[in-house]
Amino acid sequence: MEVIYTWVKNIVCFYIFMAIILHLLPKESYRKYVRFFSGMLLTILVATPALSIFGKEEVLMQKISQAGFFQELDNMKLDTEHLEEAQKEIYVQEYEKAIGMDVSRIAEGKGMYTLWVQVGMSESYQVESIGMEVGFEEGDGISIQKIPFGDDSGEYPKVRELKEELMEFYRLKEGQIEIAVQGG
Repeated sequence: MEVIYTWVKNIVCFYIFMAIILHLLPKESYRKYVRFFSGMLLTILVATPALSIFGKEEVLMQKISQAGFFQELDNMKLDTEHLEEAQKEIYVQEYEKAIGMDVSRIAEGKGMYTLWVQVGMSESYQVESIGMEVGFEEGDGISIQKIPFGDDSGEYPKVRELKEELMEFYRLKEGQIEIAVQGG
């Protein structure tokens, strides 16, 4: 008789606990997941005394433990894949910054300064595009402002040399590199 009393008490406590949790949930969309999970727990709670009579309670607990282990393993695999994807994005961004600094250094070697450089890379770490704005320093250090409209590499021989060097070095086509000139 004591076993049945404890069993009923556990079920009632479970229902009260789940009712409190359902009322404390911030969003309605979470309730279906909590109800599903609580339904599974209630099934286990109800079936445990019946299985203990037949001596199968230990088998049920082992199966539950095993299922929990494999679920946790799947969650870890998904988390690892997500981390690898996030890490790959960070690597691509860092490579883009490094290539941007390298492009700026090449431009400085040709007597230009860079106002900004934007490098586009693929997930396989291949340079897909380079966009930049350069300026020329005049003899006294004063630059003349010019509003750029598209690629100015045809108007300035040094810019054309820079573009050709970048095309050759990064194995890009002419349309993949855009250089605008601010000072002239």
